[in-house]
Amino acid sequence: MHAQIPAMPQPGSHSSLLGSLTNPGLAVTALDDIRKQADWLCVLVGLACLVFALVEGWAYQNLYQAALWGIPLFLTGLVVTRYAAGQSWVMHVHAALLVGMGALHVHLARGLIEFHFSFFMLLPVMLAYRDARPLISMGLMIAVHHVVFDLLQQAGYECYVFSGPFSGLPAVALHGFYVAVEVAILSLIAHTLRQHAQAAAEGALLLSYLDKDRGVNLRVRAQPDEMGVVSTTGRVFNEYADNMSFIVAAFKMLRTDVRELSTIANELGVDNNQQIEDSALASKSLRDFVQNLGNQTRMGQATAEMSKKITDDCFDLLNELTQSLEHLQKISKQTFDSHQLLVGIQKEGGATLNATAAQNLASAVAMLDSLNERTQGFLSKMDVLKSGLSAIENQVVSVDRATHQWVENGHSNQRQGWEVLGAMESMQARAESALRTLNSTVQTILRSDDLMRELERRLSRFDV
Repeated sequence: MHAQIPAMPQPGSHSSLLGSLTNPGLAVTALDDIRKQADWLCVLVGLACLVFALVEGWAYQNLYQAALWGIPLFLTGLVVTRYAAGQSWVMHVHAALLVGMGALHVHLARGLIEFHFSFFMLLPVMLAYRDARPLISMGLMIAVHHVVFDLLQQAGYECYVFSGPFSGLPAVALHGFYVAVEVAILSLIAHTLRQHAQAAAEGALLLSYLDKDRGVNLRVRAQPDEMGVVSTTGRVFNEYADNMSFIVAAFKMLRTDVRELSTIANELGVDNNQQIEDSALASKSLRDFVQNLGNQTRMGQATAEMSKKITDDCFDLLNELTQSLEHLQKISKQTFDSHQLLVGIQKEGGATLNATAAQNLASAVAMLDSLNERTQGFLSKMDVLKSGLSAIENQVVSVDRATHQWVENGHSNQRQGWEVLGAMESMQARAESALRTLNSTVQTILRSDDLMRELERRLSRFDV
């Protein structure tokens, strides 16, 4: 994936340059910005080389040449970097300018072999570009410098590159060999650093899409390079983006279901309390009904006892009435017999009786007739009374039987009522347990809804 990210520092001044070079937090990863930073690094190295050349010129009584060549080389690098930093041709210019600084150091020391270390110290500076091209350019320029200056020195010009017996083409060849080996090694390192820089640039760009403050953009994907290969970082990001997209999509579906469950849970919560209240009210009503049924059964039992007493009293009264009726019948029979006897006496002794006795006997007969008639009337009424008492007795017996049946049914209903009440209370206990479990489930769903709201708030930053 090839992408450009904004440069962290813009090196418009020496203070920004020093800050970018000394503060690791300001490190950049894009290749263009790396080239800009490397250009300014070369300017700093050129300034150090100028200072070293001036010190060396002062030490070798050649300060004039140090300033004559060193200051233009430094100013050239500063001006080019100021107006064209980051362009690819600038790194070749810096390679040539640093070779010029190394050549100045060797020349001021009149070819002392120790000062050739400047070239080997300046070559690694080109690694800052993460590019092998300035290294190759610098290596070629060092070789050209050695050949040209050696020819000029051999021709008698005041251009120094070697001093002592070991000089000429053998020295040039040996130095060229070492330079070529170092350039080859540094080129491999530069290639590795370039790959790391590209991976870092890609990683920085991909991480910028994961900025939680600006929003996480998971619509982008790391693209393959010109060889059709996706980097390791790109594959990790693509896999992360795919997984997070799936998670966010699944969460949105889950959020819809949780919202519906939350709505149902709120309704169930209201209905739950109402069901508990209704269950308690129904249990109380049934308990009151069973208690009233027990009271009515006790009243029926008392009524049955009274009915039994009335029935016994009716039996006793009817028995006494029957006995009285039998006595009256005996009295009526005796009265009739007495009447017949008096009538017979009246007939037999009517002539012999005086008037007073006859009159008294007639009066007694008349009284016996009247008593017999009243006795027969009383017997008739007693028969009617007996019939009425018999009917009452039958009704009382029926009432007693009905009352006993009522009591038995009451006891049976009361037992069934207590059984129903026990079953209902057991069912109510189970229902209350189920309702409490349901209430706990409702609370869990509501807490899940709150959690889902928080997750929704956090995942709202994800653009998938």
